[in-house]
Amino acid sequence: MLPWIRNIIFIVLVLTIIYAILSFKARRQARDKLAGDYETSDKSETKSVYIDKGLKSYQRSYRPKLVFIVYLIPISIVALLIYLANHT
Repeated sequence: MLPWIRNIIFIVLVLTIIYAILSFKARRQARDKLAGDYETSDKSETKSVYIDKGLKSYQRSYRPKLVFIVYLIPISIVALLIYLANHT
């Protein structure tokens, strides 16, 4: 039982690192895209305010999808494989 717990902790740690990397990379790409969009906008507000507003709406839409992709899908696959290995 103890090796399984250790492996689960290791898997969650690796998934957390992957989540952090993907989150930072995606946020950086969104920031760069918003900075480019600011140059073509009407410039009624400052660049930092424009980028902050865009990132807030981006974060609300992207974070749940990223959590689903990074955590739930791999853990579900591992759970399915464990179930199939033990009950077939």
